[in-house]
Amino acid sequence: MAMRVTTRMMSELGVNRMNERLAQLERSQRSLASGRRIHVASDDVSGMTAALSARAGIAEAKQAQRNAADGLSWIQVAETRLTSATDQLQRANQLVLEANNSTTEQSGLDAIASELSAIRDSLLSVANSRHQGRFVFGGYSSATPVEDPGSGWVYGGDNGEIRRRVGEGDTVVVNITADEVFGFSDGDDVFSMLDQVIADLGTGDRSGLGTAIDSVQAALDRVVQGRGVLGAAANRIELAEFRARADELDLMTQLSSVEDTDMAEAIMELQIQEVAYQAAQGALAKAIQPSLARFLL
Repeated sequence: MAMRVTTRMMSELGVNRMNERLAQLERSQRSLASGRRIHVASDDVSGMTAALSARAGIAEAKQAQRNAADGLSWIQVAETRLTSATDQLQRANQLVLEANNSTTEQSGLDAIASELSAIRDSLLSVANSRHQGRFVFGGYSSATPVEDPGSGWVYGGDNGEIRRRVGEGDTVVVNITADEVFGFSDGDDVFSMLDQVIADLGTGDRSGLGTAIDSVQAALDRVVQGRGVLGAAANRIELAEFRARADELDLMTQLSSVEDTDMAEAIMELQIQEVAYQAAQGALAKAIQPSLARFLL
């Protein structure tokens, strides 16, 4: 049995075809206007999967860069403070050597003791430095790293390692503790040592100055070693940051190759869709022209 094609059916088919052409035209216009050829998964399933993977990689690379910047800021603050400590201990070394000179008068010893007291206080300020509201040399602890509660100098922090993830499977320790750098872990903290030297100079007792010279040098060596540890960590972070930037650039290139519109191709596609849409409009107009024969069907 033959199926009759009515005017209504022809009109509906024409409208559907015109709507399809209109949708294709709108996609072409959107692609050209936005510069992107993929807006929803149905535009290109495999392309959308690749784009999502690239975007996830870019986000990870950016996070690694932020972590690296934060880690470097910790290291830079600690390095700046330890540079000051190095200068102070070098001066302390000179003063103890001068005090050990048998020709130095008591008035000179008193002046040296006064300057050593200032150096001790300056080192205390270094040991209790803060960054972003946390103690730089106190590990994870919120307790004051170095203080004298009345029974002698003590380290109040912990041995927590502040780490920053600067790449896949790559974490870097960005801190050192006052326990290490100022000698508490060795049982020869610089603060107690300076207190003893200051007390001896106040009474004119030079007998312990030979040992004090060695202790000041040991304190200086610990600080310099701490700076070396920080420098090595900074180098690792800078290399990781460089890799993260390179990864981000590569992934952005990949994303662009997947998502970006070929402008010449997009313009041609738009022109084709415009012609197709106009043709669909024309076909629909002819299909719905009124005639006596069509009304009789």
